[in-house]
Amino acid sequence: MLTRSQYKKTRFETKGWEREEHFHFFKGFEQPFFNVHTEVEITNLFHYCKKHKLSVFLAYMHAATQGVLKTDNFLLRLEGNEVVKYEAADISTTVLTDRKTVSFVHLPHHPDLQAFSKEASEIVAEAKQGSKLFYGYNGPDLIHATTLPWFKFNGMEHAHMGDANDAIPKLAFGKLEVQAEKVVLPLSVRVHHALADGYHIHLFLKHMEESINSLV
Repeated sequence: MLTRSQYKKTRFETKGWEREEHFHFFKGFEQPFFNVHTEVEITNLFHYCKKHKLSVFLAYMHAATQGVLKTDNFLLRLEGNEVVKYEAADISTTVLTDRKTVSFVHLPHHPDLQAFSKEASEIVAEAKQGSKLFYGYNGPDLIHATTLPWFKFNGMEHAHMGDANDAIPKLAFGKLEVQAEKVVLPLSVRVHHALADGYHIHLFLKHMEESINSLV
């Protein structure tokens, strides 16, 4: 199954950027990443999936990718001393295999949730039965995601190799909490502070919620 999807990139000019000073300040940090732990209401998405027999897991992966695509700072990456901007990005998520090990699985994006879910469900099913660590494309024009569906969390720190240029945003989702009138999803967002601030996480969450709430 062909799952490769690399996107075009352009050089992003930091000179004159409103965050130019912030960029140079945070880029020199030994540990330039910061995490925000929050939650997202996914009531509309949850009921839409139940009605149309779709995976809730894949649906919130789709909504997260939609949020990324509308948040320019989440498409920025570091290349040495320069910044590039990708025209788009896919999501790469952990999948628990039948062997109870984790695989990193690339899910090509499609703006239509049902089309995305159809292809992604086939890829996930294949990954579950396999033993490889990586499935599909693995590059900088991705968003890294993981899901811990067994428990609710109040925070999440990602393992990393100490590369201060690793500017790929990282998401972590917790156990769904089905309340009386709403469904809540714990979410942790990690970004590189040279490229984004808390305000840009706010924009990402806003765009993600807009995608969720469009499912009426």
